[in-house]
Amino acid sequence: MRLFIVATSQLAIPNSIIHAKIMDILSSCAHCKEAQPIIVGDDFSESQLYDYQGIEGVTTLSFKEARHFIKQVSNAIVLHFGTELDGSKSFPNFFVPIAVPNVINGVSVMKRFFIKRQFKQCLQKSTAILCTNDWVLESLQAKYPEMSLKLLPVYLPTIPPTHFEWQELSAAKELISDGNNYFLAFAPVERFTAILKEFSIFKKWQLTTMHLVFIFDTQKQVNTALEQLKGYKYKTSISIRLADDLNLAWLAATYAILWEGVDCSKSVWVEYAIQYDIPLLFDTQVGLPATWLQAGEVFSFSEKQALSNHFKLYYKDEVYRQSRASMGKDWLAQLNEQRVTLDLFNKIVLSLNK
Repeated sequence: MRLFIVATSQLAIPNSIIHAKIMDILSSCAHCKEAQPIIVGDDFSESQLYDYQGIEGVTTLSFKEARHFIKQVSNAIVLHFGTELDGSKSFPNFFVPIAVPNVINGVSVMKRFFIKRQFKQCLQKSTAILCTNDWVLESLQAKYPEMSLKLLPVYLPTIPPTHFEWQELSAAKELISDGNNYFLAFAPVERFTAILKEFSIFKKWQLTTMHLVFIFDTQKQVNTALEQLKGYKYKTSISIRLADDLNLAWLAATYAILWEGVDCSKSVWVEYAIQYDIPLLFDTQVGLPATWLQAGEVFSFSEKQALSNHFKLYYKDEVYRQSRASMGKDWLAQLNEQRVTLDLFNKIVLSLNK
């Protein structure tokens, strides 16, 4: 069975997230000898090709090559993240939604309209909709209840992420925080200045070299934040980066991670960070499903001095910081035990036999 995996999306999903999800899928393929993975795309980075080519049995094809090749096969399945493969209509097509586009920041009104329309078309045209965790599943159930019969919870094993030596982590710190420890923040650009104010309180309390590194999804958001940063007293302690540039070393080297205004598309990074023993802080407005509430510490970021107090706590109390990281690891271990019954390919086969 040829398993075509389309490694791109028209739904404004960062390539780094899609790549991480594909690596999870390929790990799930490892025990399924009849599945022959074919990764389809036109703009693979050198590191992505290295990852794919390092897995036995995996082939990479351009879109043109894939359109030609799929006409020659009789047994195929297509997995995609929002970009369908031309010529594959006669085969089962499974949509793997990364995020639900009910709120999309950093794009024009027309782009937002196109993404929402494209997303709904993917839901409607798919053989089934593969929900890779409860966060995705509950988001879709809330926004698209009419699609409930097509929603298919599946298991993707939590694969151990790349191990980094201390030299590699040191290099990551040199790149994004001048070699200093740093908090990582995923937050809406609209909350940028408010978080800076909380960070200022922390910096005044303790004369520290600690940095704060923001990750934004679009270049427009990055540009907006850079403009707002002008005149900020501690701007030399602030870094602003694009999500597509994010690599696992940045997660592994961080002190703690703030999650505000994020959606289920970031769940893959949440799981990677936990495996690197990184404590996580979630804003209550994220709306985590009940099964995810033990992944980290949950509180209201908008409450006055809530963030600054947590900056102080995590900075001064290493025992507490480690206990929060252990809480996340315990949660992930329990989650993986529950996932065993939702094996990806067993679910796909069952759906095709209905």
